[in-house]
Amino acid sequence: MAKKIIVLDPGHGGKDPGAVGNDLLEKEITLMIARKVAKRLGNYDVTVRLTRDDDTFLSLDARAAFANNVKADYYLSIHVNAGGGTGFESFIYNGPVNSVTGNLRTALHQTIATFVKSYGIVDRGEKKANFAVLRQTNMPACLIEMLFIDTAKDAAFLKDDEFMRGMSDAITAGLVQILNVEAVTPAPQPTPEPPQPSTPVWNPQGEIQKLIDAGIIFNNHPADAPVTWGEFAAVINRILNSNKQ
Repeated sequence: MAKKIIVLDPGHGGKDPGAVGNDLLEKEITLMIARKVAKRLGNYDVTVRLTRDDDTFLSLDARAAFANNVKADYYLSIHVNAGGGTGFESFIYNGPVNSVTGNLRTALHQTIATFVKSYGIVDRGEKKANFAVLRQTNMPACLIEMLFIDTAKDAAFLKDDEFMRGMSDAITAGLVQILNVEAVTPAPQPTPEPPQPSTPVWNPQGEIQKLIDAGIIFNNHPADAPVTWGEFAAVINRILNSNKQ
């Protein structure tokens, strides 16, 4: 069975910075979130495609066409709001859409809203709009607006690493839920073989040389030469005598 495909679309980019405020650029925040979500989705049985993975400008038409061309099962456009408000909101197309689009958006919205409300952030609700990327995509599509970049309170959250990790987790959890994708089970790693003890190198002629150096024997006999009982007794006696010294 083919994997489901999710297209993440970080809003703006390149010559289009998006909303600007409180030393933040929308295009940078959206790309950061998209990358974090894509990384988290890597733990699931799903294919993730980003419309952009760097600071590149893409037209709205190109973004929708990208999702259509890869035959995505779901499209999520990621944005940051502006205009002096506060809170989180989501959008689907305000024209004809099937019930699946609405149901999936509701489930995704509620997952993200539960997270932001835990920080006391306002849930501005589920909305509809005539956005080009929602109108031109052929699959269920949603656009989210994560807080207001030009409101100091919201901007403080957008600058907070812990909050942004939590936002990424919430978006990921919502996508996993609505697309019903399973976590990937890591392949079992083979148990490494215990190291084998090294086999000592046997050097018979070297052992004979050690006896010569110790004064136990006096001639450099070939290692495979036969030994008489008399020679054997002489060697043993020399060893015994050396221990008495």
